[in-house]
Amino acid sequence: MNNMVSNRSNSSSPYGQTVSNQLSATATATKPLKGIIFDMDGTLIQLNVVNELIQQIYQVADEDPLGKCLERDDLDVMIAKLSPEGQRKAKQMIVEMLQRHVDNMTIQEGGPELVAFLARIGVKRAVLTRNYERNAIIMQQMYAQVMTEATFDLIIGKDTPYDTSFPPEQEIPKADRIRQICNIWGCDTNEVIMMGDSITDDIVEGNRAGCGGTVLLQPIGYQLNRFYGTRIGDSRERTPTMCVESLTDVRHFFAAQMNTDVC
Repeated sequence: MNNMVSNRSNSSSPYGQTVSNQLSATATATKPLKGIIFDMDGTLIQLNVVNELIQQIYQVADEDPLGKCLERDDLDVMIAKLSPEGQRKAKQMIVEMLQRHVDNMTIQEGGPELVAFLARIGVKRAVLTRNYERNAIIMQQMYAQVMTEATFDLIIGKDTPYDTSFPPEQEIPKADRIRQICNIWGCDTNEVIMMGDSITDDIVEGNRAGCGGTVLLQPIGYQLNRFYGTRIGDSRERTPTMCVESLTDVRHFFAAQMNTDVC
């Protein structure tokens, strides 16, 4: 989808980005869509403690002798640069808060319908999350309970072992994971879409990996995860191919482009 979907400016939406009722596609898609890679928290499931977690990790960094001057960007990269004690605090906080998140996990509205639609039309589905693999499997089981179609072809969490025959090259881990998923699927990165709710994680990683397109989910028209001090479109890497307000919008959009029924 390098050109599968075009981004159109809209002065009425936050940050001047395209919103759900203004999606458009070019007629010059260079390659067919092979798969969609989904972020989990805030995308496939509703945000619960994730924003609180980000704020608390930043507080740990602010109090750490090595963390005060670190860029507030990729969490994993930032945590790895903290002092040993700062890393211990941050990692323990992540374990505790992600468990709270699992205990209160709620499926994102329109998620099962979108995943089922993609399964029916033969588009592969992967989950790529900074959450733990076991928590992503719990999410998958929740989706399976309300779906008759297959859910996800592949799940990669923060603790999923790397394929040692395909070593990481990027500083941002998710970009390498995207390349690994495409390697497993036997396709190029420009044949998949990365979809998530964070410009600094999902969108940057998708663009950096060379995905054919990146989709930013903005419930009720604005980005929920805004703690990095960045704005949508303030750099090429932080510019999504399109923005949507719901996963239902995504399903209707692709159904229209493929001239097929959304049901």
